[in-house]
Amino acid sequence: MTRPTTTSPAPGLLLIGALYLAQGLPIGFAFEALPVLLRRAGVPLEVIAWVPLAGLPWVLKPLWAPLVDNLGRGGRLGRRRAWIIPMQLILAAAMAGLAMITDWQAAALPVVVLTLIASIASATQDTATDGLAAERLHGGALTRANALQSGGMMAGFMLGGSGLLWASGHIGVQAALVILAGLLLAALLPVLTWPEPRATITAGDRHPARLRSYFRRPGAWPVLITGIGFALPYSGGLALSKLYLTDAGMALDRIGLIGIAGSLAMILIGCPLAVRMIGRRGIGPTLISALILTLLALGLWLLPAAGLVAPDLDVVLPAAMLLGAGGGAATTAAATLMMRFAARGNQAGTDVTIPQAAQVAGETLSGGVATGIAAGAGYAGALVSVLAAGAIGLAITRAMLVRPAVRQLDDHPAP
Repeated sequence: MTRPTTTSPAPGLLLIGALYLAQGLPIGFAFEALPVLLRRAGVPLEVIAWVPLAGLPWVLKPLWAPLVDNLGRGGRLGRRRAWIIPMQLILAAAMAGLAMITDWQAAALPVVVLTLIASIASATQDTATDGLAAERLHGGALTRANALQSGGMMAGFMLGGSGLLWASGHIGVQAALVILAGLLLAALLPVLTWPEPRATITAGDRHPARLRSYFRRPGAWPVLITGIGFALPYSGGLALSKLYLTDAGMALDRIGLIGIAGSLAMILIGCPLAVRMIGRRGIGPTLISALILTLLALGLWLLPAAGLVAPDLDVVLPAAMLLGAGGGAATTAAATLMMRFAARGNQAGTDVTIPQAAQVAGETLSGGVATGIAAGAGYAGALVSVLAAGAIGLAITRAMLVRPAVRQLDDHPAP
């Protein structure tokens, strides 16, 4: 394994936060803004149900994660920066390309291709960033980095999704996408100014990173299954809520503001709450509590979707904020679990990537299937389905957290 030198300076939290924010920008566009823009252009729900497949590179990235761990070890840029910098430049170029498209319905193929390129680049950048954080940050710094992972990605998700929708209502889609590309370039500045220290070469380098090495470690399967179970309710609710408000006739900028409120709740409430709870109670109780909070938020969304109350701000705004807070706390807890597991091995990038891919698979499945159900059974039927899947996911997650190999990753007893 390649280990950082004992005197090497750790990357600052600003650098870590900027990288995760950059990852969130294209994801927010693909999962939140793009479905609304396509729906406004008259694309049917049956077609939009396939949009979450833009997350497929995040599911498949374990296939090339060992390359990110194994290559670029002796270059001038540094082991991790050699991947991070070019991937982020590709991200900015893809967003700039999307800004040149004026007819979203007629140019469906270029939109899909550019969105897919952005997704591949962000997934690859994520592998390098996760490896950087797991290798060079420890203890409380690692927990805070995971809060930045959740909060930073959600901040990017908010800007690329709800923020872009809000801006599009005022300055147009093309201008908003140009700003998005500029933000991606600006997020590179902390990386360019941080000289990545040289790493020492250990005997572990004779055994390069491999996918099968992950599955040979105790606790590998429970950590991976936890990644799937915790992701189901939040992603399903998030996918349905924006489409429901769109079909309910709510203005584009109002939908964007509601999404921003949910994202801010994740960043300012959910992620900090998780850091505090993990320090006091441990990862397991924090994750379970966050999942319960997320299920309560889905119950609130069900009220207007079922026609029991009107979709007014006094109902949908608290529902969006509760969903964001629960999702932020759950994501921070799960990310901490995954990185602690990866930090105890000798292929950090790969060992974080595999359970994260399972997480994205759960999110993609939940969002796509929920949208498909909404096309046939309505939004109320889809939300009931997501609630049921979330309850199952909660039970599965709890069962995984009590496994001995997973309990050892926590500083406190699991629930």
